[in-house]
Amino acid sequence: MKKHVLMMSGSIACAKATGLISEWVKKGDEVQVIASQAALQFIGEATLEGLSQKPVMTDTFEKGDMMAHIHVSRWADDIILCPATANTINKLAAGIADDVLTTSWVAAHGLGKPMLVIPAMNSMMWKYPATQEAIKKLVAWGIDVMPTAEGDLACGEQGAGRLPEVVDILAYLDSKT
Repeated sequence: MKKHVLMMSGSIACAKATGLISEWVKKGDEVQVIASQAALQFIGEATLEGLSQKPVMTDTFEKGDMMAHIHVSRWADDIILCPATANTINKLAAGIADDVLTTSWVAAHGLGKPMLVIPAMNSMMWKYPATQEAIKKLVAWGIDVMPTAEGDLACGEQGAGRLPEVVDILAYLDSKT
């Protein structure tokens, strides 16, 4: 049994990423979801709690558990950011920790646990120079970044930036952790 922290940033790909929670729970794994406020615009907190069987972390200043952003990374076997938006990737590379997701990420770095970023965004956002530089910086810091898939994007365009299928993400994660 593994303990996963699944961090979700705001993308339509949150809907697909919920498949990770389902698959892990079916295997008997535990999942703690940390959702940005933007992620909650795409997928409901009740859905995430129902799938993970745990309250969703949505606030750095959780009443009664002010150190949750520290404790969660100590509890976990791995920390996975999926979907990872251009905004969140760029914030992490800049060291910005201004919400529960980014604060928890920064608190987890250096613990020697696998940290995985699985990007999902429009092709132009993916190709944007700052995003590509941020990816390089995260990789240099020991963060694993899964390549994006190519194909139909939520915006109606086609290209790189698509979140890989859940089965492909699980296989990738199994090969890394």
